[in-house]
Amino acid sequence: MLRLAYLNSEYPSLSHTFIEREVQDARSRGIEVHTFTVRPAGATGRLSQAHDAEARTTCVLMNGAWGLFVSSLRTLLTHPVGFLRGLVRSQRLALPGVRSRLWHLAYLLEAARLVEELRSRGLNHVHVHMANNAASIALLASKIDPSIQYSLTVHGSAEFFAVEEVRLADKVREAVFVRTISQFCRAQIMAWTDPAFWDRFHVVHCGVNLQSFSPKAPAPAPNVTGAADLTTAAAGTAGISGNPSRPRLRILTVGRLHPIKGYPQMLEACKHLTDAGVDWSWTVVGDGELRRDLEERVQKLDLGQRVRFSGAVGQDDIQPYFDDADVLVVSSFMEGVPVVLMEAMAKEMAVVSTRVGGVPELVEDGREGLLVDPGSAPALAKALVRLAHDPSLRRSLGANARQKIAAQFDIHGIGNQVAELFERYVDADVDADVEPAQGKN
Repeated sequence: MLRLAYLNSEYPSLSHTFIEREVQDARSRGIEVHTFTVRPAGATGRLSQAHDAEARTTCVLMNGAWGLFVSSLRTLLTHPVGFLRGLVRSQRLALPGVRSRLWHLAYLLEAARLVEELRSRGLNHVHVHMANNAASIALLASKIDPSIQYSLTVHGSAEFFAVEEVRLADKVREAVFVRTISQFCRAQIMAWTDPAFWDRFHVVHCGVNLQSFSPKAPAPAPNVTGAADLTTAAAGTAGISGNPSRPRLRILTVGRLHPIKGYPQMLEACKHLTDAGVDWSWTVVGDGELRRDLEERVQKLDLGQRVRFSGAVGQDDIQPYFDDADVLVVSSFMEGVPVVLMEAMAKEMAVVSTRVGGVPELVEDGREGLLVDPGSAPALAKALVRLAHDPSLRRSLGANARQKIAAQFDIHGIGNQVAELFERYVDADVDADVEPAQGKN
């Protein structure tokens, strides 16, 4: 039976629900998965019952300065040569400057704690999502104890904005295999690495559970037998303005309120909708550094009745937001392959996204959704106007979208591919004298 460790910088995390799904799918296959996190899960990461339960069984490496010191001392005594090797490697990973060197010393201490935990559990393989500090810790753990190997899933786009800073090439080179979540992502990594390592790069998408994200049931025909009922029905179809001649569009966005998400452009596009005679509303699900700025912009534009900020929402409560919307929009300047797009597509929603990163590998323009150029509010507005005026197009895009998810992005099919990678590369008896680079054939 395969026995693995999953390490992430923060686990569980609301922004990385796909990792928890992957872990649960692996466990359903009989793979024993132990979860580790560098720092404890935050409040938003524990919003759903499943994530809260997962947080309680996840080992936190940052268990206080004294705990890290004791773990490091024991590791130094049991693996003196390896600890010194890890120390040297940590400083080679660091950027010039005292701050970076101190951070990497902290990573070394956390790697020592990880080594101790792995040995106590009889584990020798660590899988990491994202080439961030967690990947640094896994790499250093493999230097302290060469019987430990690690693999890596790279998503982008954060890693590609700071390739040298995160030491992407080093982390990719020393992993036994690298999974990328799109062809675009694989190509970016290839650009920064020696061709000798390319055969270890494998494209395996993220996935969603089709049963968990099923289409909304059709609404029953209203029983409008009285004058009051007729008045209510007319008001419900008229939109915010109460004018039945204006098409209404209920827009949903789900994600961090971060500059990369392009929400100011989204707000500008909504203004264009008004100019085009579209009655619209926008529900913003998520939280982050831009919230106050966006709320102020909305108030200045007197759009408080049209734009609703819902804050962070856990997986247990997200479904009604999809069900109450006509279209999901991703307005980002860069993305990997957004899982929220997959979730909306699984629910047969029409989606609009910018043509960035791996998005075109998920959405074919005009078939499963509409794609627009990033950074263009007019282009975004044009796509939304088109969907507002054509409900049949929304329905056909949604139907095609769910078929695409079922065929290529269902979590069970994705889980098969992930399990095959682990079966191929994870060795239960890694030779401590052999650099873990080639995996099993």
